[in-house]
Amino acid sequence: MTRRHGLFGPNTVRIIALVLALGLASSIGAPYLIQAGVPLPAVIVLCLVVLAVPVLAILRSEKSKR
Repeated sequence: MTRRHGLFGPNTVRIIALVLALGLASSIGAPYLIQAGVPLPAVIVLCLVVLAVPVLAILRSEKSKR
């Protein structure tokens, strides 16, 4: 069986790219979010979720190669 779209389908790649773009914006904008009144725990959770997405994608791709 061959894979047409690599490890992830085209929709999954778009979702990962969207999450990473939002995370990049939130990481850079974290000081501004805090200044605007967003609670610090919410900013930290947002940044951790964004960091978890590529890590989980790497772990999933390593697992599927075995």
